[in-house]
Amino acid sequence: MWKPFVVVLALSTSGCLPIWQGKTMQEDIEALRAEQQAIISKSASEREELTAMVASAREDVAELRDVLAEARELLQRNSADLGVEVAATREDLNRLRGTVEELDFRFMRMEQSLELFRRDVDLRFESGEAIKLPENPDELRQFGDARLAAEDYPQARRAYERFLERHGDDARVNEVRFQLGEAFFAESQWVSAIGEYQKVLEGSAPTSRQAQANLRIGQAFLKMGQCPNAEVFFETVVAEYPGSRAVADARRGLEQARSGRCP
Repeated sequence: MWKPFVVVLALSTSGCLPIWQGKTMQEDIEALRAEQQAIISKSASEREELTAMVASAREDVAELRDVLAEARELLQRNSADLGVEVAATREDLNRLRGTVEELDFRFMRMEQSLELFRRDVDLRFESGEAIKLPENPDELRQFGDARLAAEDYPQARRAYERFLERHGDDARVNEVRFQLGEAFFAESQWVSAIGEYQKVLEGSAPTSRQAQANLRIGQAFLKMGQCPNAEVFFETVVAEYPGSRAVADARRGLEQARSGRCP
């Protein structure tokens, strides 16, 4: 008569999972591993393709530089007719440089996204399963803010992304999106951070938060070693948000960008 009770008590106090629950968790882990492998394979293919595109574009840039150098040399020999050709070649060179920058940016974003995915998967493996997020928008945002303050950036991102996914019509969307950018920024995921800050700029009227978004984009470009791009956003803060608290940092960033002191 006592045996069934003893077995149940042993299971409930020993910390062991019931067979069905353990099986479910194992299935979740296997599914997660399969998802991870699929994304890694896809990323490898995309990396290969982007690498080839970047290499090709850089070869074109090098070739155009040679053409431009030859044109300048001929021009110095009083061949004035080449002026138009030189200008056209310079325009082609600038376009190709822009293409290389865009491809580099896409490549970096893909690499950073893959790194974040691996990190998040490792976190879920360590904890056994993901932490359950609240559904209420107020609680969800508070959870994200608390995790961000605690420097638990993966969980903060999960909360903010869930908020944007489930509560896209909430009046606080841009504020949450900015905080998501802050989580990426804190993890040195500059490209992903820029993407979120850019959406803040596109999604609302000029506000002090927009000044902060411009500042952060400039700082991210500075971290990436792209001084000219950083300069544009620092100048925007100084010119369009003169009363913002972001101006002092923007001036410092502008001075650094203009001096070419990019990391």
